[in-house]
Amino acid sequence: MQAIDIHNHFFPRSWPDLAARYGTPNWPWIRHTEAGKADIMVGDRFFRHIYSACWDAEVRLQEMDRDGVDLQIMSATPVLFAYERPVEHALDCARLFNDAALELCSQGKGRLKSLCQVPLQDIDAACKELSRCMRSGHLGVQIGNHVGTKNLDDAGIVTFLHHCANEGAAVLVHPWEMFGQERMPKYMMPWTVGMPAETQLSIVSMILSGAFDRLPNALRICFAHGGGSFAFLLGRLENAWHHHPVAHGDCQHPPSHYLNRFYVDSAVFDQATLQFLVATMGTNHVMLGSDYPFPLGEERVGSLIRQSNLPHDAKAKLLSGNAMRFLALPAESAAQSDKISAATVDSDAPSPQRRQLTYSSYLKVPELLELQHPQSLPPHHDEMLFILVHQTYELWFKELLHDLDAVVANLRRAGEAPQSRDEVYEAARLLRRCTEITRVLVEQFTILETMLPTHFLAFRSLLEPASGFQSEQFREIEFLCGLKDEKMLRYHHPTPEAYASLKRRLEEASLRDVFFGALQAMGKLAPASDTESERDRFEARARAVHALYKDEHHHRDWIDVCERLTEFDELVVSWRLRHIQLVERIIGIRMGTGGSAGASYLKLTLDKKFFPELWEARTLLTE
Repeated sequence: MQAIDIHNHFFPRSWPDLAARYGTPNWPWIRHTEAGKADIMVGDRFFRHIYSACWDAEVRLQEMDRDGVDLQIMSATPVLFAYERPVEHALDCARLFNDAALELCSQGKGRLKSLCQVPLQDIDAACKELSRCMRSGHLGVQIGNHVGTKNLDDAGIVTFLHHCANEGAAVLVHPWEMFGQERMPKYMMPWTVGMPAETQLSIVSMILSGAFDRLPNALRICFAHGGGSFAFLLGRLENAWHHHPVAHGDCQHPPSHYLNRFYVDSAVFDQATLQFLVATMGTNHVMLGSDYPFPLGEERVGSLIRQSNLPHDAKAKLLSGNAMRFLALPAESAAQSDKISAATVDSDAPSPQRRQLTYSSYLKVPELLELQHPQSLPPHHDEMLFILVHQTYELWFKELLHDLDAVVANLRRAGEAPQSRDEVYEAARLLRRCTEITRVLVEQFTILETMLPTHFLAFRSLLEPASGFQSEQFREIEFLCGLKDEKMLRYHHPTPEAYASLKRRLEEASLRDVFFGALQAMGKLAPASDTESERDRFEARARAVHALYKDEHHHRDWIDVCERLTEFDELVVSWRLRHIQLVERIIGIRMGTGGSAGASYLKLTLDKKFFPELWEARTLLTE
């Protein structure tokens, strides 16, 4: 069974005298004490004993073979972060150790990879160094859990995390400079007490501040040491969130909602603790992390997971599967299975071909099945249905946007080449698919109607704004088709990505605009003049459609497009009507959880049509 260790550290064999280089005291330096052993010093102060595994690739590889580890993802030790230093010094320091990491990796026979460090006190410099390192071969970045008094919800750090998502960089958050050290001067309590608390503070600050709501789902972030004390105090955090308004912070959902937004490593050193951590976080969000080769690390890397009572498939995820997703590793880049020692190979386990694409891996089935997180505690039986039906809606909405964008592109090309018929045919074909998808969406309401009103009300209060307004993708479909309302943008401010998509749809030409632009290019519609009123333009467009129908012999392909657009419009109105009927059947005339008027508000949408000129043209045909 393959193993990837995402949390371990290195020091180079040597590095420049940083105190002399920068002219300031108390920089880390290495003092070799005997063959294969050294001390890390910070100025005149002893920091840590280390040995040759920190800098000797051959020693690391031998110990990886001993422990059955295929791949290590190395990162520097936080004592090197230099966040409190001038940015030019911290940046130069980061470059020295980032390049040293790659040099060590180059000696690792493909089994050593690295995470870089950045001068996080300066966001521009941090972003530039991350980009440089990603181009150089690092897989991501290790950052401290705070910069001075700034937690990870600081606006600048959130900007940096956005940049990490854009660069595809994995982020490992490591605690450092623990608070309260004046009360913990002995017994290594800063490491045993302060570190777990620091990591919990990091996660909670990102949740309650709304940072996870603002950051894209593409961000891959992991918190070291099992997420510290977070999993074990989640119940306390959840209870406070539900019963004390001040504990809500600025997040959109209860804390447990965000468990699928981050990973933790397995460095918890106890079987019962590991079982609890996996039960809390899910099997897709815990990864092998050892803290090798330090004394507080796992003595035999991976043994905690291998010796656990977790199912075989869960062990495989924790040992390597989740890490491959976190690090965005292609299957062929993972370490070769023949490097695993015979003692640690599970001979009874199936060994599928590494490069073979399976049904499950192609469709990301394990990840898909981990995306349902009921808010009710204990979970109410019908909440799973509610989540699944709405997630299915969102998948179909994604396909509708995909197809409608293609319809727009084809109609635009048809307008540029009025004599061509291929684009018109393709637009009509895709519109037929859109109508059939929408027909399925209408029928899905019958599944939701199997819920009793009392069963929905049992968890409705936990949904907050989540069920109060239309989905962001549905709003995007409205804007794309031409039903634009700038006032609706305010409901999507909490989600920057959705807001940006809707703003773009608001400003670009809609399907309705492109359709009538094509008719204008064909000579069926005169260009609008500045003196025309909206009503004049509407009637001119309706007459242009009327002209197509009156000349069926020459315009059957365009009439087919018109019929498909009308049918799609009709089905969307049917969807709105069924939505109203469902709401009234389940909650009556109650106000929506997001503050809308519920069914009363929805009834106002029934008169909305994407293509009203197509309906008006039918009135003209009766004259």
